[in-house]
Amino acid sequence: MKHKKLKKEKANKIVIITILLGLIILCGISVYKNKFNYYSIENRVNNIKKIKVQDYNPIGWLRIQGTNIDFPIFNNSDIDVSDDIRDLGWTNKDYDDKLEYRSVFLSHNIRNVSNKPLIANKNHERFEQLPSFLYYKFASKNKYIQFTTAGKNYLFKIYSVYIAKDFDTSDKYLDEKETRKYINKAIKKSYFKYNVDVSEKDNLITLVTCTRFYGSSSKYSIVVEGRKVRKNEKISNYSVYKNKNYKKIEAILKGDV
Repeated sequence: MKHKKLKKEKANKIVIITILLGLIILCGISVYKNKFNYYSIENRVNNIKKIKVQDYNPIGWLRIQGTNIDFPIFNNSDIDVSDDIRDLGWTNKDYDDKLEYRSVFLSHNIRNVSNKPLIANKNHERFEQLPSFLYYKFASKNKYIQFTTAGKNYLFKIYSVYIAKDFDTSDKYLDEKETRKYINKAIKKSYFKYNVDVSEKDNLITLVTCTRFYGSSSKYSIVVEGRKVRKNEKISNYSVYKNKNYKKIEAILKGDV
């Protein structure tokens, strides 16, 4: 009888150990996916080939993590974006399908311009979900921008989010010294501290859309900055923290002001 009891206890221990090992393995897989497989690239090369506006092909395709922003980017010189408001984005740069020093992409925000913007509303189009990045909880979970051009899918790590007045969207050329100055300014203005190092030698991407966050003025824009994932760099989940700038808008976002 005693022998059977010991045998049963041993079997129970084996079951418990097996379950614990299984949980540890599952937890490890989850951590691995979260850290090293944080964003899955979705090929958009064929999408570019199929889309035309006013007989013009897009120069690329933009997709932003956590949003429904997943549409073509055109040259502003090819299409009349001021009169023809479509589900698309554009650049003011004479783009030649090369990811050069810095690319600025714009799109309309018609319905999500208030100082308490909706977060990832499924009915929003164009850049109307971009204001979601003003919220810390959203920004801390969504950190990658995908841009497809010239037959390749590229990823960018977000390193700055802020609201700017009279933002220059001319996409003018910046040398390395000017680029370093621009990066430092963007980081200084950001509402969050991103654990991403950015160099003047990196390829940069800037996303811009309008907002009425500070009232009826049309001079303000929401800006999201990213830098290209470097060669052999892992697509990992990196840390994001609120900084002192966030306190300036946090009360407004909560409706306390």
